[in-house]
Amino acid sequence: MWVTGLALACAVLAGLVLNLVTGLTRLSWGTALAIGVACAGAGLLIARGGRPQPAATRTGRFRLSPVTGGFLALAAVLAGGAVLLGAASASWHRPPGFAQLWLVPGHGTSATLGVRDSYPGRHPFQLVLSGGGKTVGRWRLTLADGQTWQRTVPAAAGGLSATLTTPGQELKVTS
Repeated sequence: MWVTGLALACAVLAGLVLNLVTGLTRLSWGTALAIGVACAGAGLLIARGGRPQPAATRTGRFRLSPVTGGFLALAAVLAGGAVLLGAASASWHRPPGFAQLWLVPGHGTSATLGVRDSYPGRHPFQLVLSGGGKTVGRWRLTLADGQTWQRTVPAAAGGLSATLTTPGQELKVTS
């Protein structure tokens, strides 16, 4: 448990230091983690080098149990998958901004409905509020970057649902 906790703490500390010194990039993370693994390995060799192994545990060749081999294979597959997913997702197209939609139940018979725009420039939205199987409200909004629109709306017996549509994206929330 100590080794696992220390490894996680060192990774967090390395991230904080990298963020302050060079910024968090794939190269800086890879370099920091490689240096950490090399230092840990060197420390282990130094620590074990001063003590002889008992004769009962010394064998002529390395033996790997099937369970350990399975865990090593699983770790290799997970690490490889993480690297492939990271490399693939780095090239995915991301829009230059985003929108937030919220529908928060209020006290008693009301709820708060809101939209915040974080797209650059002015952006059109269509907002539809439904409750009890019918449309309760419909708004066409044009918001600028950082602008927020918010309304208090009456609550419906079966709950409310809001859908925000913008070119290429649709968000839906339910309360």
